[in-house]
Amino acid sequence: MKKILFSLPIIGLILFLACSKDSSKSYEYWSEQVNKKTQEISTLLESVSCTNINEFEIIKRSNYYLVHSSLKSQFENLSKELDHMLDEQDKAAAREGIMNIYPTLDYIPFNPPVKKACVNGKATLLYSKDLSLDEINAELPKRYKELQEFYKDVTCTNPNDWTSHFLRTGCCMEGIAVHKTIRSTEMKEKIELYNILMENKLRLDKTTCQGDCPNMAKPVQCKDGKPIVEVYKS
Repeated sequence: MKKILFSLPIIGLILFLACSKDSSKSYEYWSEQVNKKTQEISTLLESVSCTNINEFEIIKRSNYYLVHSSLKSQFENLSKELDHMLDEQDKAAAREGIMNIYPTLDYIPFNPPVKKACVNGKATLLYSKDLSLDEINAELPKRYKELQEFYKDVTCTNPNDWTSHFLRTGCCMEGIAVHKTIRSTEMKEKIELYNILMENKLRLDKTTCQGDCPNMAKPVQCKDGKPIVEVYKS
């Protein structure tokens, strides 16, 4: 049997033609592929019944997923395929002048899940909207303590390394600092979740806020090695 050897220029041509083929497909085509791949991922993840929630890991891609340890490799492969389809869908939308309503690769999901649980044999992500007022009241102190201690081992020596953010503490806000390079995405997600929990607490409590609160934050200051954010009313 003769071996067929491809030169580098020919391999490059093959890759170019493959990319060109993808770039000729429509937004509608890629939307259908995204829907099919998303359903394929859901079917895979639901193929393992939930008896021990600790066997499932929360993984964030263009959405949040609960993945059983035995399915992680398959999930990663399907996720890469979905990422490619989302990327091509986004490019097709740009070519056709369409406002793409689907998540893109640089999309960071808002409203992160609060926790995971087995519900009727199915691994389920629970969000703030799924929690009762008592459950939210139990979560908030733990989440607040976690936020206050998040950077306890990071010394503030240069305030320019930090950014100011708002943390809802009822009707008003307090300032909280996020490091620009150290676990910043994780911290922002935890702040987002805390704020959503507090907003749902106010809604369930039927609390009416008057709006007479600080609405501006000063740049981060370093005091005794800690990042401090002062808030004020404009």
